[in-house]
Amino acid sequence: MYLIRIEEKFGVLAVHEIFGGILVLSFMILLSGIKIVREHDRLVIFRFGKIIGHRGPGMQMVVPLIDRSLSVDTRITASSTPRVETTTMDKIPVCLSALCRFHITDPVRAVAKVDDPIAHTMETMHTVLRSVVSEHTAHDIVANEMELNSALKRTLSKHTRSWGVRVKSVEIKELAVSPATTESKNS
Repeated sequence: MYLIRIEEKFGVLAVHEIFGGILVLSFMILLSGIKIVREHDRLVIFRFGKIIGHRGPGMQMVVPLIDRSLSVDTRITASSTPRVETTTMDKIPVCLSALCRFHITDPVRAVAKVDDPIAHTMETMHTVLRSVVSEHTAHDIVANEMELNSALKRTLSKHTRSWGVRVKSVEIKELAVSPATTESKNS
């Protein structure tokens, strides 16, 4: 009955165009909710600003206009710290850099706890490098590099575990002990 009145007012062609347009618009909105997630990514889903979970690889459906999604890369990342100049426990200046390998194990915590897990991990690595080196003597650092690497990994893991980041390894890349200070100390 209502459709007949619309047809009388606008004509049959106009009514079909309106319903056709609504149908095409609805189909496009539904298609916008389909997300393709790569094998190494996880899709964190937000519903009205609240995290409701994450989804794995493959074709995933996100409710259009209600849900938002954020893709998180879970591959192992290798990143180097810039050169750090610090002093050891015996007050000898050293200059060193480290290579850190890590990956995101819990995408929900990584998104909820920090804004950029990779940048935060590297900044924390920079700070941990200074603090751990200051707890060792220059002789210990040079003689026991493997022990220093494991101490760096343990300390960094304590910080990043709550963010959903797992540290795979930390390795000293460059190590230079200031020879001038060592010679003057021995004299």
